[in-house]
Amino acid sequence: MEENVDKTLRAYADGSLSGEALEAFERQLEQDPDLRSELDLYLALKAMDNLRLKKQLQQIEVAEDVSPPAPFITRRRMLWTAAAASVALVLAAVWWLREAPRPDAAQLAQEYTAKPYPSPVATMGNDTSQPDAVEQAFLAYRSGDFSAAAAQLTALAAKPDAGDKILFYAGESLLQTGQAERAVAFFERVPPGELRDVADWRHALALLQINRPNEAKPILEKMKTGSRKAQAEALLNAIK
Repeated sequence: MEENVDKTLRAYADGSLSGEALEAFERQLEQDPDLRSELDLYLALKAMDNLRLKKQLQQIEVAEDVSPPAPFITRRRMLWTAAAASVALVLAAVWWLREAPRPDAAQLAQEYTAKPYPSPVATMGNDTSQPDAVEQAFLAYRSGDFSAAAAQLTALAAKPDAGDKILFYAGESLLQTGQAERAVAFFERVPPGELRDVADWRHALALLQINRPNEAKPILEKMKTGSRKAQAEALLNAIK
């Protein structure tokens, strides 16, 4: 049906339509704005083709070199083409979202771990109430000598009366030296209190680095309502 309309439209534009067919087509033009738009588009394309042909004739002498006019394209076809292109773009975007590799949870955990947790404020060489061994361990941590801090703090953490700071910073020192598996045991031992929340956070990061996401997941789920919501959600999305 549309092909017949196209033929009639071309015949009308070319001046070859006459009689009852001409009258019927003109009535249809008055009643159908889309058909009128198609006619306007065809006339515009035809005028452009004529102009291009004229320029080509001015530049060449052999008629055989003249390119044929561009095929007639209706407005409906143009709309369908545009719609098809839009659908293709949407499908491509959906495919990319589904197929694009997600960030690696272990790699993301390492990025979060890269910045060491701040050293304890109360033990920077001025707290005389701390034993010398504890002072030396925390000073090593503060200076960035995490290997020395790990060795000293893990030894101190082996004592039954080791406090939360000893346990936490032993785990953090190990984490900073790439010993995530050993760090897990120390983070788990941190008692409830000031450092329990951050110990859970570093615990989850350590678990992800040693490829134990199923154990890290429930810890991160609890953190979705806290101050580390954004980081926890990013890691959970990377785990899925």
